[in-house]
Amino acid sequence: MAQYSALRCVSGIWQNNEKPFISNGLRFIVTCLPTAALWVLFHIARHSFANIARQKKANVYDISKALGHSSLKITESYLSKFDTTSQDATMKQVFQNNTRIDENSLLKQLQSLNPEALASLLAKVNR
Repeated sequence: MAQYSALRCVSGIWQNNEKPFISNGLRFIVTCLPTAALWVLFHIARHSFANIARQKKANVYDISKALGHSSLKITESYLSKFDTTSQDATMKQVFQNNTRIDENSLLKQLQSLNPEALASLLAKVNR
């Protein structure tokens, strides 16, 4: 039974049909995935360039020409996906660690503890 793979086309290496070294499925993965990965890396580089240029207040026309877009509308729709200013502000509000401790409520909580629990809590604080 003949075994066909993309590796044969790429490298010209023939596989022994009686005792296959690697399966055709694995050959397909080894030859096709790196090609797809290169395309994804190239696409990520384009997006990163456009996003950094937008953040540095570069002219949209210049970004459009650098990316090779045929019109400014394509570039504007492309760049609108990167506008995360409002999302960044929301995340900062949610995750910013500037909580102030209300001393009165803390004192009330400490006064409600029994002496053993308070001594245990103080021992943990002094460690």
